[in-house]
Amino acid sequence: MTLLRNTNPRQWCDICKQRYGSHRGEYHPKAQTPAYWKVVSQNPKRANQVRFYCLNCAADIQNWPDGTFYSLKEQLLDGLREISKGEQLNVELPR
Repeated sequence: MTLLRNTNPRQWCDICKQRYGSHRGEYHPKAQTPAYWKVVSQNPKRANQVRFYCLNCAADIQNWPDGTFYSLKEQLLDGLREISKGEQLNVELPR
């Protein structure tokens, strides 16, 4: 998994697009919030799944209802740890 700064100014936040939606093929003006973060997931189940977040939505994702702060970086690292636990590698060394 990779956390990057988004460089495409015409890329919009995925959560804002879900919240405000589109009408007649055009997104609502509030859904056209420029993305700040680009998250690329790379795991056996979903290779190269890309998600984009604006600053407000990233803050919503990182601040939990009980008041704890769980950063995107920590979430990604914990996800990697969970994936690596479930995988069993069968390796045969050459003789």
